[in-house]
Amino acid sequence: MTARRPLTLATLGKSPRGHDPRIPYSPHYDDLYHSDAGAWSQSRHVFLAGNDLPARWQGRTRFVILETGFGLGNNFLATWQAWRQDPQRCEQLVFISIEKHPLSAQQLRDVHARSAHAPDEPMPDWEVARTELAARLVAQWPVLTPGWHTIDFEVAERTPGGAAGQVRLMLGLGDVHDLIPSLMAQVDSFYLDGFSPAKNPDMWDARWLGRLDRLAAPGAMAATWSVARPMRDTLTKAGFVIERRQGHGSKRDMVSARFEPRHVAAPPAGGLWAEPDAAHRTVAVVGAGLAGCAAAWALTRQGWQVHLIDAQAEPATLASGNPGGMFHAILHGEDGVHARAYRAAALRTAQVAGAWMAQGLVPGQATGLMRLDELPDGEAQALLQSLGLPDSFVHWQPVAQAAHTVGCHTPSGGWQFDQGGWLSPPHYARAFLQSAQTTGRLHWHPGRRVSGLHRAESGWALRSEGQAEPWLQGMGSVVLANAHALGALVATLPSDQAGFALPGGKVRGQITHLPPDACVARLHQPVAGQGYALSLPDGSLLCGATSQHQDDDPSVRDADHRHNLQQAARLGAWQGDAQHAALDGLSGRTQWRATTPDRLPLVGALPWSWERLQALPARARLDQPRMVPRERNAHGGLFVLGGLGSRGITWAALAGDLLAHWVTGSPCPVEADLRDALDPARWVVRQVKQGRHTAAGT
Repeated sequence: MTARRPLTLATLGKSPRGHDPRIPYSPHYDDLYHSDAGAWSQSRHVFLAGNDLPARWQGRTRFVILETGFGLGNNFLATWQAWRQDPQRCEQLVFISIEKHPLSAQQLRDVHARSAHAPDEPMPDWEVARTELAARLVAQWPVLTPGWHTIDFEVAERTPGGAAGQVRLMLGLGDVHDLIPSLMAQVDSFYLDGFSPAKNPDMWDARWLGRLDRLAAPGAMAATWSVARPMRDTLTKAGFVIERRQGHGSKRDMVSARFEPRHVAAPPAGGLWAEPDAAHRTVAVVGAGLAGCAAAWALTRQGWQVHLIDAQAEPATLASGNPGGMFHAILHGEDGVHARAYRAAALRTAQVAGAWMAQGLVPGQATGLMRLDELPDGEAQALLQSLGLPDSFVHWQPVAQAAHTVGCHTPSGGWQFDQGGWLSPPHYARAFLQSAQTTGRLHWHPGRRVSGLHRAESGWALRSEGQAEPWLQGMGSVVLANAHALGALVATLPSDQAGFALPGGKVRGQITHLPPDACVARLHQPVAGQGYALSLPDGSLLCGATSQHQDDDPSVRDADHRHNLQQAARLGAWQGDAQHAALDGLSGRTQWRATTPDRLPLVGALPWSWERLQALPARARLDQPRMVPRERNAHGGLFVLGGLGSRGITWAALAGDLLAHWVTGSPCPVEADLRDALDPARWVVRQVKQGRHTAAGT
């Protein structure tokens, strides 16, 4: 996978052939980054006009563009500016771009500090716009780790045309041969860009270029400055009709192509489905913990009406109600699914929550977390070298340095995650809802305990406890985000709509809150490793947490306090004897986490029950998650978001984004194999592979 290939950053130099020194040059590819006739004029002529934009995005809810070489970002910036200037623009512009050799934030800043167009290009208005938008891009430039990064602009803003809108950049860092197969999206326009085929043939390889039909939406177009015959032939075989148009600058011709396939295969049951029509873009989200609040946030941002329902009077009062909690990535030598998924989740949390922290909406800090490890220094450095992850994401600190960073006497060195940190879960949940409320699409239903649901002709209907008739009807979709109560609701479905009994646990956890005193260290940042400790703004210490299966005791227990104190002492955050310390003045909290056997969340459409799957014909394929039948149709479906376990803070934002992809048909924010790893249908596939009955006659 791409994520296992370390990134190589771009190098910039001066062209040996006397080109304008203001045009960036790549020594690696011996080529200029853009035409000497002007970067933005090339973007407008080749890629915007070549895709019949902005006309084709006008009146659309969402319009998706895929670019094959981000480079300096000029095509993105020019497209963003064209969107801003168009009063009839789409509500959401999603710009997906792939870059094998990204620039650092400083390189990007330096490049855009120089003129982006030729000296004789009379475009001062575009120059002003370029400077403004480039500065916003640099300000949100991600940590350069492999995989997909989501960056949102124009959120809840009023733009020059007067209408609210949203621009989303999905930046894929890595090789196009890895990222194109990993992408799940319906693309309306393709920007085929990159260094010339003669300099960088891999960028124009038929092995991936010929697979664009998998991504092309009905009526999609593609444009490129290249007219190379192999490229045109490949596009033709992929179902595109080629048209030559007048080229840009010194180039006589360019290509504009329209997708007109002879046949389009229906998506699999667990694949990417088209967004339902406007009448069915309503969804009921059951559960208002972090999972449900994140789902509501992500869905309202996609333009959907969301009914958020919870049995409690306020959001985030149960497992999401702790005063503080951590978020961070994990490391593994193979950099497999778990490590990559947690990395994507932690980075998304730092981005989303970090912005709200800066606004004062969420108490916390996103400037670092130390995870202690007894690994020898040499082995730790060797692991980092093999993974090739940037120091700005994670680096190893020996014991003395770790102690200085954390602010206490740590027993070992550790992994410093610079985008890790802590936050207040209730405030985080409320920030999700506050953002959702600004869209005008959130409908809050507190004090409602949903006791059953079913799909009727008019849509999904939900019943409340003690009521025989539904109180909420006509929902296009339903999202179950009610933690360990999820299974009980699934069990209320009628037999012809029955869902799969997903595996899950209910794990008791108790935290301990220590007031400020001489024994409590004032930590500079959270520290973790078989327990955790973090300093709250008032100087008190939060530590924990226990992990107890099959334990329904709601009381705060002294024995669990002592367990947490022992962990805090081992981490260096508390100086005392846990077994004999007086517990007066301590407070605590007990709640239950919803867990899964593989410690990965459940995000996606609910599979059919085992009984319904067994009734399928023998030829039915159940060996891949995307092939497993779901409780969904063209109008919507039944989805789940749960099993976040003890990492709810880390998972919430990314899980919300991924859930919105499932419900609305928006581009998937993670690689396809990570989507599969979080898909509830993975448990069907595992049972099949373990030799359980799969279908009738097998």
